[in-house]
Amino acid sequence: MRIALLVLHVLGAVVALGFSLTYGLWIRRGEVAGATEQAFALRTISWIDRRFTTPAYILQAITGVLLVAVTDWARLRQSWLEIAIGLYVLLTVLAIVRFAPAHRAQTATAERLAAGEPLQAEYRSVADRAQRLGVVVTALTVAIAVLMVWKPIWW
Repeated sequence: MRIALLVLHVLGAVVALGFSLTYGLWIRRGEVAGATEQAFALRTISWIDRRFTTPAYILQAITGVLLVAVTDWARLRQSWLEIAIGLYVLLTVLAIVRFAPAHRAQTATAERLAAGEPLQAEYRSVADRAQRLGVVVTALTVAIAVLMVWKPIWW
């Protein structure tokens, strides 16, 4: 049981982080290709996020709790895990409250730009905001992955 949960936990991390790391590439390719392609790239990111990335992040929480349950609840007092859980909570709140609305605004503005509205300056503004938040969310995800592999003991 522990091995199966561990495999699912690792696969969830690979999927969540793997797709997240490609989003910037999709966006840049779309922006270079043109307004229609830009809107398509952003819609594709949303499609991937709903079907793969978000479920993988949810799988992380479920398999993480189950791994602790089948091993030892005292593990929750290990410094690296306390920090990783705190970062996961921060990441989740930031993604729901700030990043998702910023990405929706970016996508909506890109759709209007693709329809011919002259919104280049507005798009750049919302895209920059979404990019900054995306970098923070991805950095938090990488930090959690590093803690899960390294398992430092600080207290």
